[in-house]
Amino acid sequence: MREHVSKLGALLVKLGKSLMLPIAILPIAGLLLRLGQGDMLNIAFMAEAGNAVFNNLPVIFALGVAIGFAKESHGAAALSAYVGYVVMTSGMKVLNPDLGMGVFGGIIIGVSAGGLYNKYKDISLPSYLAFFGGRRFVPIITGFAAVFYALIFNYVWPPAQDLITRFGNWVISSGEAGLFSWGFANRLLLPLGLHHILNTLVYFQFGDYSVVEAGATVVKHGDLWRFFAGDPSAGSFMAGFFPVMMFGLPAAALAMVSEAYKQNRKAAAGILLSAALTSFLTGITEPIEFAFMFLAFPLYLLHAALSGVSMVIMSLLNVKVGYMFSAGLFDYILSYNIGHNAWLVIPVGLAYGVLYFFVFKFAIRLWNLKTPGRENDAKTPVVGPDDALAYAKIEGISSGRAAAYLRGLGGAGNIKTLEACATRLRAEINDNGSIDEAALKAAGARAVVSNIKGSAQVIIGPEADLICDEIKKIMPAGGQRAQ
Repeated sequence: MREHVSKLGALLVKLGKSLMLPIAILPIAGLLLRLGQGDMLNIAFMAEAGNAVFNNLPVIFALGVAIGFAKESHGAAALSAYVGYVVMTSGMKVLNPDLGMGVFGGIIIGVSAGGLYNKYKDISLPSYLAFFGGRRFVPIITGFAAVFYALIFNYVWPPAQDLITRFGNWVISSGEAGLFSWGFANRLLLPLGLHHILNTLVYFQFGDYSVVEAGATVVKHGDLWRFFAGDPSAGSFMAGFFPVMMFGLPAAALAMVSEAYKQNRKAAAGILLSAALTSFLTGITEPIEFAFMFLAFPLYLLHAALSGVSMVIMSLLNVKVGYMFSAGLFDYILSYNIGHNAWLVIPVGLAYGVLYFFVFKFAIRLWNLKTPGRENDAKTPVVGPDDALAYAKIEGISSGRAAAYLRGLGGAGNIKTLEACATRLRAEINDNGSIDEAALKAAGARAVVSNIKGSAQVIIGPEADLICDEIKKIMPAGGQRAQ
């Protein structure tokens, strides 16, 4: 039973990682859609170009998830996902024209195509069919699977869709209670990356809003999609994050710097202040959150609760603001004109910044929490990113941060797969016990999550993707353990 739970956890983590690729497309889509509007640049074709991405979100999710699940992130999996998606949706339209699985359909096909690629990419067929072997077989088997899905979902999806709709309507209609639960759960799921799964429901499935486009009625689903389509009731599930991400967490970073031991303060500031600026501008909060999530978990519970409270406050003030990527300054500026009471983000955010600063200072002192700069005794300085090279030399491995990260992950022989999320490395590994957390932190990691068997996450920051590529370049062929 425990093994099955572990496998399910690993699968959900992988799904969360895979969702990041299609989600990463949203900022450019939102930028085009927003700038093309009449109150901005008033360029119709630009707005329509952005809108086209939203209208094709299901197939985009199918392609992105398939790439995330496929070994080597091979394009054959994406092609297979596209084939599977058009086969499934076309078949369902014939069986029941009223059915529409939306983003869920894309995710299901994406997971299937990626899994089928991993299973059949090396398949050998009889000589007279050899041309269709290997990777060419994957789109074929995915197409057949999609026909089966169309038949099954013709019966299964209507009650499932009704259940999702009812649940979504309950969350939306439950007012402040639902908003608090959403904000609280969103932050609690962050450590494993599972918040992306919850986000997909809230942003792209819950709620309906009909608009007329090119003479046809189109239904938009989800808080994010509806907000940018002009639904005046949308935006509640995003507005509450702006005070937290633009003001609260940067203030928390300042509080942690101020509470660091004097001899460690410079190193702590180097890590936390850059993360604070990133959070304020872009809404990428993980570098700050992982800095105290495991070192001071009671503080993280307070942060999750304050996120839920922010949702409630913004709802009571009837603030509607949205974002394409996250609740940072850039998205705030772009959505300001189409939001409602968006100006209140600033005063509420400033108050939230003060609240976070003093709550964090008080909690750190009260419970003597080991936030950055307080982990070691007064004679031991905090190891910062600049020490990675020295650490690598001491350990006798080749120079450079990639080598230090590779050593910390247990060497190439311990890594099955390695991919990057927005701010973290995600690895499938052979032995969790080979993970050297001290080595990873010496290389510049903010935190390490390795409590799921066969899986490890290393939280770095926005440069995670670059570091991932660097590691892959120095990994020896055959997966030999780094020395």
